[in-house]
Amino acid sequence: EKNYVTHDTPPSLQYRKKVHFRTNPYTGPQAASIARRNARERNRVKQVNDGFNALRRHLPASVVAALSGGARRGSGKKLSKVDTLRMVVEY
Repeated sequence: EKNYVTHDTPPSLQYRKKVHFRTNPYTGPQAASIARRNARERNRVKQVNDGFNALRRHLPASVVAALSGGARRGSGKKLSKVDTLRMVVEY
């Protein structure tokens, strides 16, 4: 399949390459293993997030207030993962 360029074709369209996309390159057993891998990764991320939530719940509010130094914009705002780890180490 050749692309012919005429003199009427704008320069921005003269050098455009055709890109072919596959609809779904993974089928059968390979697709099933990818789905299992993705499910394991979602479960792993959920467990990590649950662990951070447990750490946040165990930090006393007085410690969070003292260690944040008033830097938190809203008391209802959740601590970031990095801030949670820093406060747990300090506590």
